[in-house]
Amino acid sequence: MSISFIYGFFTGCFVTIIGQYFLQKFINPRRYSKQIDSKKFDLERLFNDHPVFMNTIKADLASANYRDVREFFVVDKEAILNSSIPRLRYELSTEILAVLNRLEALGYIKKLKNNCLHFKVAEDFVIQLNSYEIAGKEDQNI
Repeated sequence: MSISFIYGFFTGCFVTIIGQYFLQKFINPRRYSKQIDSKKFDLERLFNDHPVFMNTIKADLASANYRDVREFFVVDKEAILNSSIPRLRYELSTEILAVLNRLEALGYIKKLKNNCLHFKVAEDFVIQLNSYEIAGKEDQNI
């Protein structure tokens, strides 16, 4: 093997590695922005399809009393629950079950193993709810 072949081989490998790095650096932010846009679109669809429950959960998570609460129950109106940890409580209905299934499919909430409907809210969901509130106020000002 000649020196020029080895030099060309290593130069080609080096250029390919550098090119792949910069190509991925350029492509990945675009991929993440598409994911963020689709999550915003999904959240907007949830607010349009189920405004009562979504506005209720947004108001509850934004209130000063429940700012740090990240778990909630969905139970019958007559059910009695005792918990040492503060949790939100919503009344069981068919509309709420549909919303919960969509929220769980999107990864915004996670069902905890229990003998009732007990969910944990993802921090990403809380952040998106707060940003949705800001976006809604900005749209009203236009």
